[in-house]
Amino acid sequence: MKTFKYILISSIILFLLMTGVHFVYDILNYDIIAIFFPTNESIFQHMRMIMIAFIFYYLILYIIRKKAEINNIFLSLLISSCVTIIFFLAIYLPIYFKYGENMIFTFILLFVSIMLGQTMSYNFLRKENSNILNIISIILIIVIWIIGVYHTFYPLHNRYFWDSEHKTYERVIKQ
Repeated sequence: MKTFKYILISSIILFLLMTGVHFVYDILNYDIIAIFFPTNESIFQHMRMIMIAFIFYYLILYIIRKKAEINNIFLSLLISSCVTIIFFLAIYLPIYFKYGENMIFTFILLFVSIMLGQTMSYNFLRKENSNILNIISIILIIVIWIIGVYHTFYPLHNRYFWDSEHKTYERVIKQ
């Protein structure tokens, strides 16, 4: 029960973080914010939103880890965020491209994807700390972050980067 409780609570927290992260750029609307938060309604920016929420969540875990028996935070971050994104996209994209957007389905799928990612990474939080795997994970997280920032400022022109709400590939800047 302790495992399920952690997975459920962490999934709820992550889901709420994603909701908050989603609107930061719209509220603050500064170029520097684009480095840290999604900038439009494209599929790509929503995947950045997932990754950013996971980074915030696991950084909080990293700060409080001395009070709890938590190890391999960066490995768990990498596994959980990647599993969540891959599982979500594998189910979401075929349905979205065939039938369009359904917000209720999207939210349910996102929550289930988060729970799956948290389940996959949970055991690594309890295993003995592996410095080499954590270092490799940090490097991969930084590379993913850099790729995300680069494609925020220089998006590819394909359907994954298309913001259908604003009819553009570019960042949305309301000046």
